[in-house]
Amino acid sequence: MIERFVEAQKEVYNRALEEIKSGKKRTHWMWFIFPQIKGLGFSMTSIFFSIKDVEEAKEYLDHPLLGHRLREISQALLELKTDNPAEVFGSPDDMKLRSCMTLFDTVEPKSVFDRVLMKVFGGKRDKKTLRILAEQKNPINNVIMESLETTDKKSLNKRSLALIGAICGDIIGSWYEFCSTKRIDFDLFTDQSRFTDDTVCSIAIADALMNGNDFVGKLKYWCRKYPKAGYGGNFNWWFRQDNPQPYNSWGNGSAMRVSAVGAFAKSTDETLALAEESAIVSHNHPEGVKGAQATALAINLAIRGCSKEEIKAQIETKFGYDLNRKYADIQPRYTFDVSCQGSVPEAIIAFIESSDYESAIRMAVAYGGDADTQAAIVGGIAAAYYGAIPNYILKECLNRLPLDIKEIIAKFNQVCDNELY
Repeated sequence: MIERFVEAQKEVYNRALEEIKSGKKRTHWMWFIFPQIKGLGFSMTSIFFSIKDVEEAKEYLDHPLLGHRLREISQALLELKTDNPAEVFGSPDDMKLRSCMTLFDTVEPKSVFDRVLMKVFGGKRDKKTLRILAEQKNPINNVIMESLETTDKKSLNKRSLALIGAICGDIIGSWYEFCSTKRIDFDLFTDQSRFTDDTVCSIAIADALMNGNDFVGKLKYWCRKYPKAGYGGNFNWWFRQDNPQPYNSWGNGSAMRVSAVGAFAKSTDETLALAEESAIVSHNHPEGVKGAQATALAINLAIRGCSKEEIKAQIETKFGYDLNRKYADIQPRYTFDVSCQGSVPEAIIAFIESSDYESAIRMAVAYGGDADTQAAIVGGIAAAYYGAIPNYILKECLNRLPLDIKEIIAKFNQVCDNELY
C-alpha cells in the first residue's frame, strides 16, 4: 500500500518542491508529501494517506523514491532563510510538518528530520505523535485484551464485552456506511475503517454512567473532543450549545450509543430507566426512546443469560417491534434508514439469526443501510450474548482507537469486574 504515495506524488512532487524552495506553499499536497502517523486526522483523505505505524514509516524511508523525496524536500526547508514554519506553510499545515518530522525522526534519528525540528520548532517534537507511537508499544492494548479474552486465569465478563462489541461494530461498519454492500463476505477492515460518532457517543455514555449519569456533560465533552467523527446535522449543532435541549429526534443515534447502559444496569427496570435518561437529552421522541430501550434491554437480557427466544419475546411485547420477519426477506430490498423504527428491529433480527459475533456484524453491514450504526447496535447485543469477540477483530479495532478512548474502555471493564451482579 506504500505505492499510494507514489501515485499521489506523480504529478505533484516537483511543484511541491518548487513551492518549498520559493518559501511559500500554495497548493494542496500536504497529506502525501509530509505524511503523519495514523490517528491525527479524521478526514477520509488524511486517513488514507496516514502512516499506520513505525514499520510503515521505515518502509516509506526505505522506498527508493519516497525516502529520497522526503529527505530532499526536508533539506530544502533547511536552506530557507526563515525559521517560521507558519510563514511557509500557514496553519494548520505548519503543525502537520512538525508531526511528520517527529514521526520520521523516530525512525531515522539525528538526520535531516531532527535538523528541521531544531531549526523551525526549537527541537520540540509533536506530543500527539509521540503519544501514538508510545501507545503502539504500550501494554494498554494487552491489558484490555487480557480483560476481555477467555483465559485459563479468568472467566469472561459479558458486561465488559458489550461496550467494546458495539465499538468494533462501528469500526467495521464505518467504511460501508458510504460504500454500502449487500455481500456477506465483505472485507471486515479496509484502510479507511475507523471509529465514528457511534464510538464517541458510546464512550460518552459509559463515562457518564461511571460519573453520576451526567449524560449531557459527557456527550458534550467527548463530542467536542472529537468534533469530526461524523455526527448528524442536528446532533452536531446540539453538542456545541452551552445548554443543549432535546430536539424530538427519532433517529437511531439514541440506540447506537446505549450499549454501556445494557451492561451497567442490574435489572430490566433500571435498564429501561437509564436508557430513557440517556436518550431524552437529545432524542426525546417516543421512537427515539424506544430504540434506545430496546437495544439496551436486549443487551441486558443477553448478559443475564436469556435465550434468543426470550429476548425476542420481551422486545416484541414491550416495544411492539415485529421480529418475526426473516433476514433473507428483508435484506435484498432494505435501504438506508436512520430512524430507530426503521433500523433497530432489523438490527435485532440480524442478531437473532446470527451464529456468532462475526456473523452478526456481517449480517448487519450487509443490509446495505446505516452500516456503522446497525453494526454497533448488533455488536453490543451479540458480544453480550455470545460472550466472545474474535481476537483478530479485537486487536484490529483496538489498534484504531486513541489512548483516551481505550482508557475509558479499560476503566469500564474494571467497574464491571468490581461490581457484584
